[in-house]
Amino acid sequence: MSYPPPGPGQPDPGFHDPYPPPPMPVGPGHAAGPPQDKTNGLAIAAFVTGLLGCCGIVGAVLGAVALRQIGDRGGKGRGLAIAGIVLSALWIVGGVAGYLVIRGSDSASSAGTPKPKTTRPQKIDAYTMKVGDCINDPISSGAPAGESGPPVEVESVKKVPCAGPHDGEVLAVFKLTQTVMPDERQMSDLASAGCKLRIQRRLDRDPAAAHLTRSFYYPTAASWRDGDRAVTCLAVNAADGKKLTRRIRG
Repeated sequence: MSYPPPGPGQPDPGFHDPYPPPPMPVGPGHAAGPPQDKTNGLAIAAFVTGLLGCCGIVGAVLGAVALRQIGDRGGKGRGLAIAGIVLSALWIVGGVAGYLVIRGSDSASSAGTPKPKTTRPQKIDAYTMKVGDCINDPISSGAPAGESGPPVEVESVKKVPCAGPHDGEVLAVFKLTQTVMPDERQMSDLASAGCKLRIQRRLDRDPAAAHLTRSFYYPTAASWRDGDRAVTCLAVNAADGKKLTRRIRG
């Protein structure tokens, strides 16, 4: 059998072209890379850092960088990056607030607690002593009641806290009414009697009454001429050389 000759445009089935045709040209475009479906590593790091809260602003920085990379290159993890930023911000705000609260409480505590004050002895004139003063005066101008020692002139004494050791506590002050200064013996008797009348009952009511006695100061000739008429009555320790350590409770 014979076959009809190939028509126009039909290749001869028995013909083989030694030169194959060139490939068809591809239109302009970009090569497509593999799909970006992986989670961004910085986004994961931002979230973990934000959870820990120990790296301060690092989580926020990592989250911002992760968001930028996801926007440029695609990928997953946008939510993790945002969460890392938010968590880091919360840790920072909480830390600042906690610091301010602690500092404020310390300031309030410091302001509410009085600082201890050191009270130094205050030197005062003997005739200016008043009821309630506690004084130190190793050389007294009046001997304790019942003793007959020569009086000693005292110009000043030291005012000290009554909660500490002291020689005496002023319990009464009264003025003599004589127009002419009594002699030394009369002055001592008037002072002793006047102080006994005014403070002995109070001494007897004190829990340590057996260890207490009276003493007094009275005007000297010089102070009498200047108008001094005051007699100062004190509670003192009955034992020679011993001090009082508290106020009289009678």
